[in-house]
Amino acid sequence: MGDIIDEATAILRCKECPWYKNCVTPLLVSPEDIAQFRLMLQQGNLPEQAKNEMEGILENIASMSQNMILQSCPVFAQRLKESSELAQRIKEIMQNWGREE
Repeated sequence: MGDIIDEATAILRCKECPWYKNCVTPLLVSPEDIAQFRLMLQQGNLPEQAKNEMEGILENIASMSQNMILQSCPVFAQRLKESSELAQRIKEIMQNWGREE
């Protein structure tokens, strides 16, 4: 009986979630985020050269993260953690993406 209640709760959480039907999205680093990093660097007591190097590093990380890191909704993440079969099916779909059967 607990399984039925848990599943019903997950369905309700999913439909009420702001991520509804958009379970995974690329991580977005906005210009405001980068501006905030710059402001933090300016407030630090680092030499100018170190600040410039750190700024370059942060911009590179922000650029790379948008291609490598995903945000996921909490319900989707929990389902993946609880079901190795689901995770394996998604992995197989991604590995076979674009291949003709």
